[in-house]
Amino acid sequence: MTAPLNPEDIRALKSLISWWEQSGVEALPPLPAPKSARPAPPPSMEARATGAQARQAGFGAAPTQNGRAMAQAAQTVGELKQALDAFDGCPLKATATQTVYARGNPQADVMVVGEAPGRDEDREGAPFIGQAGQLLDRMLAAIGLDETSAYITNVVFWRPPGNRKPTDAEIEACLPFAERHIELVRPKVIVFAGGISAQSLLHSKAGIMALRGRWHDYTLSDGTVIPALPMYHPAFLLRRPQEKAKSWQDLLSLKAKLAAL
Repeated sequence: MTAPLNPEDIRALKSLISWWEQSGVEALPPLPAPKSARPAPPPSMEARATGAQARQAGFGAAPTQNGRAMAQAAQTVGELKQALDAFDGCPLKATATQTVYARGNPQADVMVVGEAPGRDEDREGAPFIGQAGQLLDRMLAAIGLDETSAYITNVVFWRPPGNRKPTDAEIEACLPFAERHIELVRPKVIVFAGGISAQSLLHSKAGIMALRGRWHDYTLSDGTVIPALPMYHPAFLLRRPQEKAKSWQDLLSLKAKLAAL
């Protein structure tokens, strides 16, 4: 009979579980089998194939594809989606359910660029459809925008495990596609929802609290300048509702900018 855990063991176990969760692990690893147990069977063909796919997507090997060349070759938003589906240079693709590309009207004046998909987005294949997305829709509706007048995407196109923040390398792998996405849509105004999209696309080390509240210039490769407004990510506002007043001021600034175009 197994002896009960003492309080110190329980605290240590809770600490270990917390560390796993913060590291993006969504399920605990299996316990080691007793010494008397039979050895585990060799991995199935399916498991070996999955491992090979993971290596191709960047685990244990450097990406072999030139993401920037693939992105630049796309001449439409549809072709860019096809390029993303064929791209294997981001390791997140191996653990995600599917590519999360965009929703809304690609002909709209406003393009919203968020950070990365979450669990709901990974399951449904569209960005900003969970609680944060519902809040974003309400925010846009408050100034008269909806899916017919806004185009919504992310800078990272695959869900990081456990909804953790994407790493610099993962963002770098996706960045050529995010930049090409903006070039193909050519919106009149860009909204960067969250620090990750604002920092990576504006090439700034400043945090979102320093970047929001004022307009920035986003320059396309042909020299075209698009006004860009960093804002708090809706998920941040769900955690910090006291910051909604600042976001309302940003929305009013966006409304005024659109009216002046």
